[in-house]
Amino acid sequence: MAAPAGPRGFAAWRVVVWLLLLLAAFGCVQYAGHAQLLWAQRVDLSPADSAAMHRMLAWDIGYFAAAFAVIVLCAGCILRQAWARAPLRVACGALALWALVGGGMMLAQWPQFDRASADALVQFGSDEVMHNAVLHARRVYRITLALKAVAVPLLGWLAWKLGTPAVGLQFQRRH
Repeated sequence: MAAPAGPRGFAAWRVVVWLLLLLAAFGCVQYAGHAQLLWAQRVDLSPADSAAMHRMLAWDIGYFAAAFAVIVLCAGCILRQAWARAPLRVACGALALWALVGGGMMLAQWPQFDRASADALVQFGSDEVMHNAVLHARRVYRITLALKAVAVPLLGWLAWKLGTPAVGLQFQRRH
């Protein structure tokens, strides 16, 4: 196997690919854990609830498979395998679009969420545990919005960067 033709020094795109790999691995762990929790509860469910649980399991399996595919594509790009470059570009574009749509929906729902959480804070009054839970939910909502706002341009940049000729020269072709 021949070495890649391009430079071997620092490249920001590789750092972003590593971050994407780590986030996808975290997603795999989250989806697998959620699926295990659902599966453990299956015996206590009514038939209607069982059908809903199976739909949730199907979503978990789908998200797990997608996250695993992203891991494989990232690993291929980290190893500079040419077969992984174009599919990772597509995956980055799809993830950027997904983050944009999800972030837009969250932003559109912010007034209702803010009002409901403010009402909950008043309703729970001196219950410190519930008060902290509502504050935590508000913080998570804001952090999620911020992460989506960062992810959209970063994933778009990565998709573009992987398509540049200079980066393409760093990848190995199969012989």
